[in-house]
Amino acid sequence: MGDSDIDRGVSSNIGLVLLLALTIVGAGVVVAVGSSALADVQNEASLDRTANAMTLLDARTAIVGLGEGSVQTVRLGRVEGGRYTADAESGWIRVRHRNYTESEDETIYNASLGAVAYEDGETTIAYQGGGVWRARDGGTSMVSPPEFHYRGTTLTLPVIRIRSNDAASGTTTATIRRTHETVRIFPNETGTDTDGVGAPYDVDDPDGSTRQYVNPVRNGTVSVTVHSQFYEGWADYFRTRTSGNVSVDDDARTATVVLETTRGVGTFDFPQKEDSIAVRGIAAGHAVTDFQVSVRKDDGTFNNLYVSFYIEEGSKAWETRVGVPNGIGNSYCPGQASTESVSMDVYYHDAATPEGVHLWSNDSIPSDSGPVQLACDGEDMIIQVDFTSPDQPLTYTDGDFDGDDGDDGDETALDWADRNDSSAQAPSPTTFAHPGDDGENTTYSFGDRQNLRILTRHYFATFDSDFELAVSHGPGDRGTSQIDVSGSGGTLRYNTTGEGSYITYLHVTENNVSVALN
Repeated sequence: MGDSDIDRGVSSNIGLVLLLALTIVGAGVVVAVGSSALADVQNEASLDRTANAMTLLDARTAIVGLGEGSVQTVRLGRVEGGRYTADAESGWIRVRHRNYTESEDETIYNASLGAVAYEDGETTIAYQGGGVWRARDGGTSMVSPPEFHYRGTTLTLPVIRIRSNDAASGTTTATIRRTHETVRIFPNETGTDTDGVGAPYDVDDPDGSTRQYVNPVRNGTVSVTVHSQFYEGWADYFRTRTSGNVSVDDDARTATVVLETTRGVGTFDFPQKEDSIAVRGIAAGHAVTDFQVSVRKDDGTFNNLYVSFYIEEGSKAWETRVGVPNGIGNSYCPGQASTESVSMDVYYHDAATPEGVHLWSNDSIPSDSGPVQLACDGEDMIIQVDFTSPDQPLTYTDGDFDGDDGDDGDETALDWADRNDSSAQAPSPTTFAHPGDDGENTTYSFGDRQNLRILTRHYFATFDSDFELAVSHGPGDRGTSQIDVSGSGGTLRYNTTGEGSYITYLHVTENNVSVALN
């Protein structure tokens, strides 16, 4: 045998050894990778089972917390490596009514939420606030939604609080019990302590009476803030359920949603000159159902006085003005026999169109009766106007706006002459185009008549859902000295939008439970 034959035999043996080694190493790698993948699959399956168990805990806790049962038991199953905890101080929720007066905020509710959580390494699955949350790798997802129900303009918030501390591992069973009867937070008309959190409001009504927690919610905004490990999941849910202003504070670990009050129902105090009434959440179309005002005399007379309401928003403006005739003195109400002529004008303009100013007028309204009148209370004269009355006609007019420039001493708050001069064409004919509302579409030419109700409803519908309804009077400062603002006021009611950034009705309850882990 030669040397080359010997070399070939050695090479064959080495190749066989290397092949066997590679096979063994490859098998080890496959086993190791496969084992790791299997462990990952098993761990994920275990977490999914835990999430399902927490969802069942959620449902059973709602049964107990909301008063449909006193005790419920849930088998959470066996877990490897992790543990369950109940923590009464985990997270909190706060409900505030901001700017319920011009400068006052009210904390309606502020309390801990508590939580029942399962923790395994970097993953936490928890029940909190009526929902189930999953936190992993720095993010949060919602497994089931919390007890935060927003529909239309109604927010229902049955706060379910965990009021116990406990812990368990291995095979675990949770027993849920009610610890107290349900506490009504809002509305609540029985509160007496005007300091601190809860009913009633800290500032009384203007007449000195206690301002209780009642619906509809008036003025300002309502905010709900949640501090939680799962704040990002709460924020995502707020965004899904509402179109309100949602914000997060990563440092404070809070999520906040802010809903505006609609102010769609009720009476209002008569504003000072050039102040306004905030209209919020008015529905699209002919939404105004009731708009009435009473303006009471203070000192002097209403001789030659005018009172107007107006709106300016973007390119659009509207004003309605009631004028008391010249020559009415202090003898009008003591005699209560004469009939004078009251005047009314309704103006509207949209600078985004080529049309000039719309003007509807009536200069001969009897003062002693009807929806626009000078009423008497003893010797005090009261200007009474029902802007939603179908019984007050006005005529579409090709107007002269030279005196309607809004300067002191003239008879309107807004400068209608300037608006009309900047227009390209006369507003005749013009079309009211809110199909299906009060018989529209309707086309009008100068000389046509329409009632005050339809005019009010139509022109309000040209503005967006939020605007300021301002007040003016004159000429000059006469109205300021002659109108009894405290004795004057009005009523404004309108249908509200169903969009998800407004609130009209608020319902908050506190529901306490304990969770024992065994």
